Amino acid sequence: MWMHDHYMWGFWWIFPLFVITFFVVLIILLVKVFSGGAISGSRNEVEELRKEIRNLKEEIETLKKQRN
Repeated sequence: MWMHDHYMWGFWWIFPLFVITFFVVLIILLVKVFSGGAISGSRNEVEELRKEIRNLKEEIETLKKQRN
């Protein structure tokens, strides 16, 4: 009764579509962030990089000692 024929036409349906799309994208981004995806990087990668930096610093120190 409350819905008349003129409510069927128009672009009112676009706004709920935008809201649903926004929430789907937001959920996907949150899942990626909290699972350690492409946005934040994983903890294993960070630890590997720290180990590599330590190894490189040690190599630099040994090369400096060899020159002296």
